[in-house]
Amino acid sequence: ETCGGTGGRKGRAPDKAVREEGVSYEISYPNQTCKKAPLKTPFRPIEIPPDAKLLGKVVLGTNLAPGMGVLINAWSGETQGGLAFTEFGCLPISSQIHVENVGWIFTNFYNLVIGIEDPNEFIPPPSCDKAELQQTENEELKEFLRFII
Repeated sequence: ETCGGTGGRKGRAPDKAVREEGVSYEISYPNQTCKKAPLKTPFRPIEIPPDAKLLGKVVLGTNLAPGMGVLINAWSGETQGGLAFTEFGCLPISSQIHVENVGWIFTNFYNLVIGIEDPNEFIPPPSCDKAELQQTENEELKEFLRFII
């Protein structure tokens, strides 16, 4: 996998299937309940978009001793706002996105784990098969925030 707008990381099959279905799921495992709602918000990958410009490189921590700092690339783009990724591994550190009728959304990433131990966790449980599609209040805002948060 690469880091960048033209060769950015691609979605995995389970989240791609959910996006193509156009359905979001609210699952309560303790209650074994599932709610379905329409998903009309476009998928927004966390990647460096093609129009982004490198603002600069900074060290988070210190570079005075080996292993004491992380080199970060700061980016700015028309479609994503501000973004920061690690130089090595291309892990997201933060993003700032402006959404019309919502405002700015700031996201910080902590305790990242590379890879997914069980990708099947993204597949809705059988209890969702019989759930009816429901309309919700403030549907557009809720759908967008569900993908960002």
